[in-house]
Amino acid sequence: MSLPLVYLVITALAALLLLALLVRGGLARPMTVWGLTALLPLLVALSVALGSQARAEVTLKTYRPQSAAVVITTGGQEYDAVLTAGQAACLERSRRLRTDADLVLGEGRDPIPLRSGFKVTGELPTQAQVEALSVRGQLACPEFRHVEQTK
Repeated sequence: MSLPLVYLVITALAALLLLALLVRGGLARPMTVWGLTALLPLLVALSVALGSQARAEVTLKTYRPQSAAVVITTGGQEYDAVLTAGQAACLERSRRLRTDADLVLGEGRDPIPLRSGFKVTGELPTQAQVEALSVRGQLACPEFRHVEQTK
């Protein structure tokens, strides 16, 4: 039995116990009811977090990190870039979330402005893979500098 399933069963049992105590008033002390009520959100959060981690692990089993040669079109200009697997994943996330950022690929190179609506030609990781990397804490984007949107 997997850990997320164990927490889900414990959560369901705690909810049933609380329901039984509430239906049959007088069986439990107030602190018992309060304790079970306080414990339920924690158990639900743990169940969801562990389930998300398990799904991310399954998704990443088929993920093979590799560098990517891409062409980024933004503001009417095209930029050629060879990205590491991590940079490609961050670029996919930035494109999907439509965030404004500057991609700094190294000393002496001008940053690539990634503005809303930029387009990417080339192979990037899938959305599911990028989300799984985020959930697992394996997505770091130090080359991406957030840019405030001006209105």
